[in-house]
Amino acid sequence: MSKPQLFILEMPFIDPAMGDSQWFCADCALIEGALTLNPHWQDGITVKRIPFEKPRREVVDLLGEDNQWLPVLIRDGEPPLTDPVAIATWLAQTYGGASPHP
Repeated sequence: MSKPQLFILEMPFIDPAMGDSQWFCADCALIEGALTLNPHWQDGITVKRIPFEKPRREVVDLLGEDNQWLPVLIRDGEPPLTDPVAIATWLAQTYGGASPHP
């Protein structure tokens, strides 16, 4: 089995449709914070920070054109997780460490 792959946006980013302001993705920021609190998770997964621009080819190649929403955790033989709380909860249950408070 290959390592689960976690895709999150490189931040901050510029959304050309919104001018030249810098932005961050709140869901991806939650994941970045969870990774900071639980750096050992990165021993068990591959974290890929990718640009905001679409198409997000690496994600498209794995999940299809209609499934470029980030963050996403891709696991062998399991449905992808896109909810940041579900991602962090799964990572904590699988690798130990701090989990989101219910």
